[in-house]
Amino acid sequence: MLPKRRLIIAGAAIGGLFVLYAGSSYWAGVKAEDTLQEQHRMLAGLPLFKVKSHSYERGWFSSTETTELVFNRHLSGPYENMLPDNMKPLLNATIKFTNHVKHGPLPGLGDFDFRPGRALVRTEFAMSDATRKTLKTFFGDKDPIAITNRIGFGGGGMLEVAVPAFDYEEALSGVKMKWKGFDLKVDYANGYQEYKTEALSPGFLLEAASKGNVSFEGVRYVSDMRPGNTGVKLGTSELTIGNVQLSSRESVPYSIKLNELIYLMTRVRVGEFVNPSGEFKPSSVVLKNFSYQIVTSEQDEFVNTRGKVNFAELSFNANRYGPLRLDVSANHLHGPTLVKLDNAISEIPFEGVDPAVLRKQYVDTIKKNAIPLLENNPKLLINEFYLKMPAGEAKLQGSLGISGFVKTDLNDIAQLAKRIEADAKLSLPRQTLEDLVLTQARNLFTVDQSAEEQPNMQEVEDLARSLLDSQLSQWKSGGYLVEENGQISTDLKYDAKGLAIHQQKVPLPWEESEEPADASAPAAESPTPAAKK
Repeated sequence: MLPKRRLIIAGAAIGGLFVLYAGSSYWAGVKAEDTLQEQHRMLAGLPLFKVKSHSYERGWFSSTETTELVFNRHLSGPYENMLPDNMKPLLNATIKFTNHVKHGPLPGLGDFDFRPGRALVRTEFAMSDATRKTLKTFFGDKDPIAITNRIGFGGGGMLEVAVPAFDYEEALSGVKMKWKGFDLKVDYANGYQEYKTEALSPGFLLEAASKGNVSFEGVRYVSDMRPGNTGVKLGTSELTIGNVQLSSRESVPYSIKLNELIYLMTRVRVGEFVNPSGEFKPSSVVLKNFSYQIVTSEQDEFVNTRGKVNFAELSFNANRYGPLRLDVSANHLHGPTLVKLDNAISEIPFEGVDPAVLRKQYVDTIKKNAIPLLENNPKLLINEFYLKMPAGEAKLQGSLGISGFVKTDLNDIAQLAKRIEADAKLSLPRQTLEDLVLTQARNLFTVDQSAEEQPNMQEVEDLARSLLDSQLSQWKSGGYLVEENGQISTDLKYDAKGLAIHQQKVPLPWEESEEPADASAPAAESPTPAAKK
């Protein structure tokens, strides 16, 4: 009788454990779905893709989430000609992936992984035969991408993404590609409000025998972000790149859709503001030891942010620049206004909107939402700008702030001007200034190459150089700048009392003067050739 009772007790205990495990697995599955649905909402908000379909089937011990994505060709179109021909068909493909979700409390038990958690998610990509064949050309039998997401009991987790390395070569065309892999880890908290990111890409090389090559190495990105009391994301982000090399053996036409590229990177839609086009001449570019760092902090309702950009050397053909040190800050920014302005700008419709209409919408949105930024005495600082150039050194330090601003100042330009406070110290090589003026002069007088009469560019340059020499001589004699050993230096101060350049008063258009202004003074109302850029 006793052994039978023991068997009954043991069976009941095992049954109870099974019920407890099953119940906790079902609960973990419900919570895991909440986390994955939030991830899907974030994915759907990315501009690079459009969601074609999405479904979630939750089971007792496991669930399945299936998503289909297509590339947003409206945004990727301007850059597709830069891709190898055998990669272009991928842009037409549907990206279908399935998340295989195993629920807790021991979601990896079947693989002898005894770490507890809500769920263990592994992603499987479904590809057409053509897509699989294309990717096999690069990755062979290895999976092109592996994604694992371990969700903890608290709702946070660790997302890991790995892209394997590959070597690719086309014997006939002479094209070589060497990709050294990519690894990403995102340690996120519940709701994705706090997260730590680390991304590593050891290097990439693309060689085209007849066209040139491009390569980079030592790319590392880390960030540690958290929400502030005002809703602004606080923390640090850092990017370092060991070396970048670009060599072009032939002229390459370009048409860069900067407005769309900015939107891809920042979600800020800037319209058709700056979209340069032209031609890259055969050249060689080398960038060494590039880095940037952004630190954002909060004090009460105000946000302070500081950014630093550095590189050791930038070589362009025979010209060498560097080191570069740039250190800028934006202080006392009203946090709630920043959040409100960001939300308002992101809600402006973008696709299919006439650029002129879009610009007006931006201006109206900024006028409506940005006033509290100006009312709270913001200040921008250039803590340091230093660049070593072939002709000398460029240096700049300064600040720009607004103090005592009220909304009615927008209706009175003179009153608004009195709210502004600025100061700067500048030094740059005379040769650099001359090069800028000559470039601008050439641009102004360049005509259609098919025209019968072409301007004599040497005469244009001689005239621009003569005007610059005359203007600099006047400014030096008037005490507005100094020149020593090929370096031009000056300083500026502006406040409610007016504008002073190198301690010399400069009248502004709205200021009444009893005596005529000194002819040698820099004219505030009409630019000279030296001021054009």
